[in-house]
Amino acid sequence: MIKVKAFIFDTDQTLLNTLKRFYVVFNRNLEKLGLEPLEYRNFVKKYSQDILDEAVAPLRSKGREAKLHRFWLPFLREFRSFRTSEDHLIPGVKKVLEKIYLQKVPIAVNTNCIAPVSQVRKELDEFGIGEYVSVIATGSEAKDELANGHHFSKKTIIKKAIAKLKIPAKDCVVVGDYYNDIKAGKALGAKTIVVLTGLTGREYALKLKPDAIIDSLAHLFEVIKIKE
Repeated sequence: MIKVKAFIFDTDQTLLNTLKRFYVVFNRNLEKLGLEPLEYRNFVKKYSQDILDEAVAPLRSKGREAKLHRFWLPFLREFRSFRTSEDHLIPGVKKVLEKIYLQKVPIAVNTNCIAPVSQVRKELDEFGIGEYVSVIATGSEAKDELANGHHFSKKTIIKKAIAKLKIPAKDCVVVGDYYNDIKAGKALGAKTIVVLTGLTGREYALKLKPDAIIDSLAHLFEVIKIKE
C-alpha cells in the first residue's frame, strides 16, 4: 500500500471526462491553422496511441517543434473556457474525494491549461467537487516553462501544488492518466499512480513505472493508505 498525507490529482480524464471537449477544441485549433479536422473515430485512435501531434505536424517535418508549440499553447489557453454536453464526472470520483475530505486530508488539483485558479475552481464547483479541493495549480503559474520548454510539462505546476499544500513531496501522491503527471511526480520525489480512464491503456501505463496503476479513481483506496 502507498502511504500518503496529501493527494495531487490531474483534472481531465482523471477527475472529469472531457474527451469530447478535447476533440472539439482540438479540431477548432486545427482549422484555425488551416489544417484538416479529424473525424471522431480517428481522433480517439490517435488520442489513445498518443500520436495526436501527427495531425498537427508530421514526424520529421521541418520546424515541427515550433509548429506543435504554436498549436498547443492556444489550445491550453482555450480549453477551460469551453464546455460540451458530454462533459461529466468520471464515476466514483465524487465519492472518493468526499472520503478523503472527511478524513481531513488535503487535496490538490492541477491542470496544464493556462487559466486562472479561480476559473478552474469555478469549473470544479460546476461539477460538484470544488468544496473538497484545498489547492489548485494551473499552467498560468508555469507560463515560462510551457512557453520555453515542453508545452505539456508539469514539473513546475506540480511543484507549485506541493508548495501550496505545505507537505513534503515524499508524503504526496500524484494521480493522473498521462506521462506528464507521472514524470513530474517522480522527478519531485512524490508517489505516483496512473489511472486508466485516459484511454492510453495498461501497456502505456506500465512503461511509466508508477507506484500503482488503477482502472479509475473509484479504485484509489485499493492501493492507498493515509498516513497518520
